[in-house]
Amino acid sequence: MHISKLIGVLRASILKVEADLINGNRLEVKDDIFHLDLDEVDQALADDSYDLMSLIRPRKAIYERALQAAECPLLIDSRCRILRADPPSRDDVEEGVLIGAAISPGSATGRVRIMKSPTDKFERGEVLAATVTSPAWTPLFVGASAVILHIGGALQHGALCAREFKKPAVSNIDIHNVLKTGILVTVDGNMGTIKILEPLER
Repeated sequence: MHISKLIGVLRASILKVEADLINGNRLEVKDDIFHLDLDEVDQALADDSYDLMSLIRPRKAIYERALQAAECPLLIDSRCRILRADPPSRDDVEEGVLIGAAISPGSATGRVRIMKSPTDKFERGEVLAATVTSPAWTPLFVGASAVILHIGGALQHGALCAREFKKPAVSNIDIHNVLKTGILVTVDGNMGTIKILEPLER
């Protein structure tokens, strides 16, 4: 909790510096400053001729390209081929049930919201579906009915938060290919399954 407060104070200070740099035409848009490290920001404050955008533009291009990725590979070989494990299977699984890994107990039903960023639209009671989460996502767990993650085990951030907030959670679900925002599902964090209650229309 104390670390979260400290980070909040630090972020507020960084945003104030960013606003000054934008007003001085040294940054272009909000959030540009997060493509810099603190030493670079300090150098820019000490030297008005320091060109921040020459540093930011290539980094931002890489970041924006990464945002377009439809998946987060678990394993890549030396030839840049994405390696995928065989999908789990159970003989007794009914149609419309996806099998993942149980990472937080409980069961809940809600409509899926597939999210790429913690700033995306999210409504209370929806099922939070993301590739993976970080501390910036934590407030969303309060209003989520359940959580579905693409990757990660029981000790990842999303699993820990789900258990802390008593939200059912399942991971190892290929959310971008087998789910869609708006469909109704039941998340069973005891069994590690997702039951699709509506047809998945493409």
